[in-house]
Amino acid sequence: MIRNLRQSHRNRLAERRLAFGLFKASEVRTTQPAYRARAKGRLRGQLFPLLGLVCAFFSMPSSLAEEYASALRFVPEEAVGLVRVPNVPELRKAWESTTLFALTQDSSMKPFMDFQRDRSAQDTKTLGFDLGIRPKDLLEIASGEAVLAWLPFDDPRRPFALVAVIDIRGQATQVKELLQRLDSELRTRGATIQDTAFGGQKISRYSLKPSPGQIKIDEIAVFHDEQRLIVADRESLVVSFLEAIQGKAARPKLLDTPDFIGVREQTQMHTVPSPDNGGADGTVGLEWFARPLPMGRVIKAAAKIDRGKQVDILSLLERQGFDAVAAIGGQITVGHGDFDLVHKGFVWAPPIAGAPDRFRLAARMLRPVNLPSSEIPDWVGSKIASFTRINWELPEAFWYAESLVDDAFGEPIFRDILNDIRDDQLGPQIDIAKDVIPNLGNRIMVLSDNRMPADMRSERMLVAVEVRDAKTLRKVVQKTMEVDPDATAVPTGIPGVDVYRVLRKEETGDFEAELFDPVDDKTGPEPPTPLLNEWAITVLDDPDASANPTMPGYLIFSSHPELLSETVTRFGTKKPDDSLGNDSAVMSIHKHLTRLASDHVSGDHAFIRYARTDLAMRAKYSLIREGRLRESDSVLATLFRRLFVSKGESAKELGTDRLPEFEKVQKFFRPAGSLSQATELGWTLDGFLIK
Repeated sequence: MIRNLRQSHRNRLAERRLAFGLFKASEVRTTQPAYRARAKGRLRGQLFPLLGLVCAFFSMPSSLAEEYASALRFVPEEAVGLVRVPNVPELRKAWESTTLFALTQDSSMKPFMDFQRDRSAQDTKTLGFDLGIRPKDLLEIASGEAVLAWLPFDDPRRPFALVAVIDIRGQATQVKELLQRLDSELRTRGATIQDTAFGGQKISRYSLKPSPGQIKIDEIAVFHDEQRLIVADRESLVVSFLEAIQGKAARPKLLDTPDFIGVREQTQMHTVPSPDNGGADGTVGLEWFARPLPMGRVIKAAAKIDRGKQVDILSLLERQGFDAVAAIGGQITVGHGDFDLVHKGFVWAPPIAGAPDRFRLAARMLRPVNLPSSEIPDWVGSKIASFTRINWELPEAFWYAESLVDDAFGEPIFRDILNDIRDDQLGPQIDIAKDVIPNLGNRIMVLSDNRMPADMRSERMLVAVEVRDAKTLRKVVQKTMEVDPDATAVPTGIPGVDVYRVLRKEETGDFEAELFDPVDDKTGPEPPTPLLNEWAITVLDDPDASANPTMPGYLIFSSHPELLSETVTRFGTKKPDDSLGNDSAVMSIHKHLTRLASDHVSGDHAFIRYARTDLAMRAKYSLIREGRLRESDSVLATLFRRLFVSKGESAKELGTDRLPEFEKVQKFFRPAGSLSQATELGWTLDGFLIK
């Protein structure tokens, strides 16, 4: 009789699993602790017999034994972005083992953390979207998986939507309290509520009053049953998810699209570095996926970015072939042995059937190049905060930019600019096409550091490009600087080495403004200030040119003349003891990067980065603490302000004035590294933060 019962349970479970179409066995969830303890280590084995035996042994009712179907099974194929936490409780536990968590618990951080908790209690926005429920609440009520998906929406007034699907099994009391609070808060905001029946249960739709001058009426729709909570800013989106869950919708799903499958296969193909200290393997705390250009349009709409008559950059990039990058995604492992975080990512840009090249027009400049690893040069000093080496087909990329510039201006102007520079009797008469571009190599090194006390000039950067003919390029730089009224020669004390400092006295704008702003618009705002008022340039011979005879020198540009002068001085020193490559933190990063590279078919790489975050972050941290970081004109800072910061907010309103001095928390800022390798399908995006 017992045997018959067990067989019956096995049959029912097999039928349910086929009906739900689970993605993988590791997504199975149940509320029974004893079952979970056993299943955790044996799901790779005989899954169905195991489920049948365990269910029969505990005599569980079929309603409790029912498997939880991952929300991934129901996300529509048109989703442009997705974040998934496979198991929220496990993630929270793993997070508590990290140095980052220890930072938040440090006594010196308490005033800031208390302020942020109070602030987040009032903030219900997630990347510019308002679901009425704080992200913190969603994480606290989740008993398993949590999924956020961003989607385009056919509405010119608000062409985007967001949905959250949360596993809430066993959390009935917490969910009830959360929804009661949500109802009270939305009614206080003037929302009206309308309940809609669906399958014997209800969807609550809250309509929010529009703000003055606002056309659209925002809405928040909520559904929950014993298994999941679904919250969206469109009622129709909740309905479509419920129809998919019940098998009533035949719409294609994201899970079945080639780009999602491709990214997932690539990120799961390789393992994260094995722990040196015998620690746990860590928890895959988060998965993410995005389609860059479509996601960019959603963010642009949500952030209300309007360029007016200026060039639509996203459309320009699409016309120029950058849509060859179909998707980007990855997974983050938390608390893995020696690491706080390990990221395994992939840029999905596969070959196009019938096309000779996956990239076209300007997008051809994206082609990554794998080159053998090499040591950090001795002329990179030990006080440098970060070192990045990029392998790039620079000469080819320059010419690929021609169609991009011509498209932006609406006329063939790229070659005319080069010819004008060559033929202008009042200019340097430099033939860029003949003397400059062919002499550039394929390796670019980027160094950064900062100087304290922090101000808007603290961040320093130096770019060194390997060159084939240093002598010719030295003459080009000399001729260019001699006719530039803002350029002056800086003595170096080294024979044959000329450093030129450029200090702009007057500047009407920068290259980006001239490229993307309308040339016929004379009534707009004042032109932006230049990106750099001061910079320096030189050409140096490689002190160890015998090791690389095809690239015997460097074209070097720096945002700060003093950093370039320091570098020039180091070039004359043979294997200095204080080089960056001999720093203990950098050697630790290098060891882990080597293991990351060896996990792939080739140990070569297209991109590699070493970062000592305790040095790299100190100036930024101090500016954040003083409320001055927003003075930056970078694209990232502008986007951050539009998404998260209200106009006129001060450091006090953001709580950053409650941050402790950097010296009190510097020990929590740990070394980090990242690596990218090109493949036939795209390129990897891997990295880590060491504990």
